[in-house]
Amino acid sequence: MAVTEQRPVGRSDGAPPFIQVRARSPLTPTSLITRGKLKAGSADASAVAGMMETEREESRRHARHLLDLAPFWIDHENPDIADDREERSLAIAIALRTTTALASFRIRDAHIALAEMPRTFERLASGEMPKEWHQRMLKAVREFTPSQRSLADEYIAAWELASIPADRFHDELRQLVSWFEREEPRHCPEHSRDVTVESSGRDDGIACLRVTGPIPEILSLARRLDASAKAVQAAQRHALEQDAPIPFDLDGDLARDGGAMTLAALRYAIIHRTLLDTAGVEVPAPRHRINIVIPVLTMMGLDDTPATYDGMTPLPAAMARKLAEAEPVWHRVFTEPITGGFLPLPAQRYRPTPEMVEHLRLTTPRCAVPGCTKSTTDDAENDHIEEFDHAHPERGGPTSIDNLHRLHWGHHDLKTARRVDPEREPDGSTTWTVGSPSLVRTRVSPRPDLATPRLATAMMESWEHYQWLCLMEEMDRNGENARIHQEWGPVDTVVEGKLDPGEDPDEAAERERWSQDPPF
Repeated sequence: MAVTEQRPVGRSDGAPPFIQVRARSPLTPTSLITRGKLKAGSADASAVAGMMETEREESRRHARHLLDLAPFWIDHENPDIADDREERSLAIAIALRTTTALASFRIRDAHIALAEMPRTFERLASGEMPKEWHQRMLKAVREFTPSQRSLADEYIAAWELASIPADRFHDELRQLVSWFEREEPRHCPEHSRDVTVESSGRDDGIACLRVTGPIPEILSLARRLDASAKAVQAAQRHALEQDAPIPFDLDGDLARDGGAMTLAALRYAIIHRTLLDTAGVEVPAPRHRINIVIPVLTMMGLDDTPATYDGMTPLPAAMARKLAEAEPVWHRVFTEPITGGFLPLPAQRYRPTPEMVEHLRLTTPRCAVPGCTKSTTDDAENDHIEEFDHAHPERGGPTSIDNLHRLHWGHHDLKTARRVDPEREPDGSTTWTVGSPSLVRTRVSPRPDLATPRLATAMMESWEHYQWLCLMEEMDRNGENARIHQEWGPVDTVVEGKLDPGEDPDEAAERERWSQDPPF
């Protein structure tokens, strides 16, 4: 339990009142055992005391981790050293096996912890402040000014962090943050206008288009969309009654089913099928086609392995088959059956052929730089791993699949500046050296098609099982199973297509299913 004491501090600068959060009694291994009514020296008491010490050691270890990260901080306000900042984020991302975006956040948090909030960092390093509390605090003050973070550091470090309960810490932190936020000037709603794509969080083929903006504009858009949907729905019902052409029956479903679309479906269709007005500005055609990679057995309906949309987003098998049905042209892609690697196509010229570019988009749907999650559909370039020599092409790297990958523009510039240096290995992997001088080196394997090895294994197992069933039937026909039965006793056999008493019913059903034809 904690006790809150509020006392005035005589400040007139808009700072929150000083709140001292104290525990009724110190939290120690002995007091913890007493509160839990455990017997001193028992196994439970030892376990509880050990977990308490483990938690505090985790805090100390996290403080050492922040100490290691902090020197990699480079001020984001200085555009002249943006390459240095990107280079360091990339090195940390490789070392921590995370993304460059998360690595950048971790470096920033480490800098804030040491440079702007040193008091709470000391509490963390001593083991008094749990790691989870410290991370929550840094996230809460991420949008504060440096002076606000310094003041928050002073307040929080004064709490009895080693003894107060978690719920009290969370409540007090929320109160402190809300006090600072109330002093901030309110954001202009017009500056919040945005449209973003969000996934459902599950690989179920569903995504969300979020439109954000001032309330009057959003409500007006919703009303106009709703009114349009109701008008179209009424027109559809009238057309169905009069046996007239049905408006907005873009796929012919309404004429076939004999019913109008729901308002929800119409609202979506109006947004999705209506041309966007760009006030006469010509919108360039897409640079690349959309690739949906569908395993051949999924296409045939013999398997439900998911497809992938542009190499990154899984699609349910049924959705992939429906999309394929509507396309007049399918592009065949070969993969190596064991590893799933995409088999290359040769070419010799500086600019890759359109076919090569599409192949590269299969192998590198994300930027090839380790830790980068940016898509290569649009804001990316084809890059020669070993540089192409324009003056003497025979001396430089070839324009071939083995010597090409796709990089996001920012990382392409980093490579041009020789801040990162990739080297393609004989086995197809790429060794990346980050920094000059080198900060870190790592080797990245080529991206395979994940479905191919699974399907190849399943097909091989099915074929071996089919061959075994054929062998069993042959042994039945030539009397070998009967001889074995006489010499060794009952075994699981099939006699004239009937279940032997020793055979499992499930195995019999499986045998019957595959007894006529191969499984594929």
